[in-house]
Amino acid sequence: MANWVLGIFLFAVLVGGDRGGVSGNTCVFPAVYNFGDDNSDTGQIAAAFDNLDSPNGKTFFGKPSGRYCDGRLIIDFITEQLGVPFLSPYLETIGSNFSHGANFAMGGPNVLETLLNQIFQFIQFKSRTIALYNQLTDQ
Repeated sequence: MANWVLGIFLFAVLVGGDRGGVSGNTCVFPAVYNFGDDNSDTGQIAAAFDNLDSPNGKTFFGKPSGRYCDGRLIIDFITEQLGVPFLSPYLETIGSNFSHGANFAMGGPNVLETLLNQIFQFIQFKSRTIALYNQLTDQ
């Protein structure tokens, strides 16, 4: 229940909130980083273990997508509303684009352990991204 309330609250703040500031500027979200369970897992568990068979993803994507549903997830609607492409799962290295964020969400039985793992992955991602950025700007 708490996850749904938090998710609905974040959705209302990010999507339904006033996008214009005092000066009339619009909010811009260049990247989104998602943490969660199988309700927002866009393929992390499939990348870690094995791809999900049909019909998972078939309705919207036309093929299995690594998601535990037959189409899009709430995180897909949030990113679409923010003008950000669908988030690639962090563990999906082939064909992924992390320039607009990453999805660390992973379905699993132990919520606390899974969340701690996602935080570790995010810290590792941030560290590697900073190192790569510094390497490219030093040239």
